[in-house]
Amino acid sequence: MDAPINNEKYKAILKTSHELFWKFGFRRVTIEEICREAKVSKMTFYRFFPNKPELTEVIIKNLFDNILKDYRKIMDRDTSFEEKVRQQLLMKFEGTADISPELVKDVYGDPDAAIFKYWKSRADEMMQTVFNDYAQAQKMGWIRKDMNLEFIFYFLNKTIEFASDKELQLKYSNMQALIMEIANFFFYGILSRNKTND
Repeated sequence: MDAPINNEKYKAILKTSHELFWKFGFRRVTIEEICREAKVSKMTFYRFFPNKPELTEVIIKNLFDNILKDYRKIMDRDTSFEEKVRQQLLMKFEGTADISPELVKDVYGDPDAAIFKYWKSRADEMMQTVFNDYAQAQKMGWIRKDMNLEFIFYFLNKTIEFASDKELQLKYSNMQALIMEIANFFFYGILSRNKTND
C-alpha cells in the first residue's frame, strides 16, 4: 500500500472531510457521509483513521501546517511590511472561504472539548510566530513604537468572541464577510486608506 499521504483514497477522505466540516461543522458530519461523498467504503476509512476525532485532528493539523507555511512565505518576501500585511489579509480571505457558523461553534463552543484544546494549541503556536515577527517589525519602525504588542494579541483573541456572536453573525451574508470585517478593522481601523490628513 502507498504511504497514506500519497494514497488517492486517503486524499479523497481528507478533501471531502474538510469541505463537509467547513460547511456543516465537525459534529454534524458523520463518517457515513464522508465515505459516501469521498466514494470510499467505511472499511477504507478505518484503514486510515480509527475514528472521526482522529480524522478531525489530522484536518486541523494540515490546516495550521499550511497556514504557517504560507504565512512564512509572505513574511520572507522582500516587500514592505504594509504589503506583507495586505498579503496576510488576502491569505485570511482565501482561508475563510466557505467557513460556516456551525464550524465556529464546534471549535469554540466548548472550551473543555478536545477539538477546542487542539485548535487552540495550534492557534497559540501560530500567534507566537506572528508575535515574534511583529516585535521585529516594531523594532524596525514598521509598527508604532508606543503600541503595546500584548494589546494587539489580546484584541485578536477577543475577536473570536465577536465571530461567535449570533447577533453579529446575522449582520453579515456569511462568516467570511464577518471575519474579514474584523481583520480589516484590526489592521486599518475605520479611516479610508486612500485619504490622507492635510
